[in-house]
Amino acid sequence: MGKFRCHTTTKMRNYLCLSIDGLQSGMIGAYGNTWIQTPTLDSFACQSALFDRFYASSMDLSGTFAELWHPALSQFPGYHKILLTDDASVFLHEHATLFDEKHRLETKRRKRPARDIEGTQFYHNIATLTDLLQNCSSQPFVFWAHFKGFRGLWDFPMSYRERYQIDEDPDPYPGVVLPEIVLDNNTDPDTRQAIAEAYSGGVAVLDEVLAGLLEFLEEERLDRNTVLIFTATRGFSLGEHRYIGANDDLYSENVHLPLIIRYPDGVFAGFRSQTLLQPKDIWQLLKMEALPDEPDTVHSSIRIGNDVIGNSVIGNRVFVCPDWFVYQKPTGDELYVKPDDRWEANDVADRCGHVLEQFSVGTPPRKSNA
Repeated sequence: MGKFRCHTTTKMRNYLCLSIDGLQSGMIGAYGNTWIQTPTLDSFACQSALFDRFYASSMDLSGTFAELWHPALSQFPGYHKILLTDDASVFLHEHATLFDEKHRLETKRRKRPARDIEGTQFYHNIATLTDLLQNCSSQPFVFWAHFKGFRGLWDFPMSYRERYQIDEDPDPYPGVVLPEIVLDNNTDPDTRQAIAEAYSGGVAVLDEVLAGLLEFLEEERLDRNTVLIFTATRGFSLGEHRYIGANDDLYSENVHLPLIIRYPDGVFAGFRSQTLLQPKDIWQLLKMEALPDEPDTVHSSIRIGNDVIGNSVIGNRVFVCPDWFVYQKPTGDELYVKPDDRWEANDVADRCGHVLEQFSVGTPPRKSNA
């Protein structure tokens, strides 16, 4: 597939970015999920450019938003910049001062799931977003809406959770508190399935409320000159590596994220890119007249979780190149073949030590040369 050329426009576009914390890319139909119904997101993806290999830069939200907002927001003179979030740390971020207008959403207090979708935090957040957008017609805007999502309140109605329960399955997790479980030999085998059902119900809720947002944009004709960016800041562990919850592991369930960008007038509709990207690249994509296609168009490799003090690396870190995923830990390096091994299930480090050696000297190899 070659690069597509964007239409030029003399009118200033609006930019609306919606970022959801805790959303795994693999839970969306357009990213390969086959059992959760996400008709809104799938249709939206067909109208948009979809980026298959978008990764977090770290599990630290502060650093992520520093990359996203500074100095990018200064490149929009004449734009009204608005921030909406239900996350206090994001609202108080040092670079949130770059916005002209800030709104902090109140998080509902619940002891049990909402009775219906109108009672959920997702619905409340999107309703507030549409209310604020009604007052944005006087001048071009950059609007960033960030929601705690699946790393926040699990108030998804039971009727949505039960959609993904089939014969012989356990009842879905009924709680509103974020589940945090280390899986071991003593864990009930039904636990993972029950929480996956609840998470899936939450994805269905998100998909449904997004339909209302897209309908609003169309009714207000904002879709005609607004670039809509849908993404996530971090994923969520559903037991892929023996943990359920919002942990900081750097496996793909946490760091491989969705990125879908819909441009006005159907520009780039149906475009699918394999290029390696991270949050700092989003604004660059919006300026391009031709989107990157091949995996190494923008980066030959990317690094995740690169915490450094002086000359010492602290914590774990990951290197991703078109063909490999290297997870460096104090206990030893792990190596996975990409994109074949999507969830890092088969560590080949003991069979491909020569590949790890090439990473250690800064020359990520291609599979054909390994």
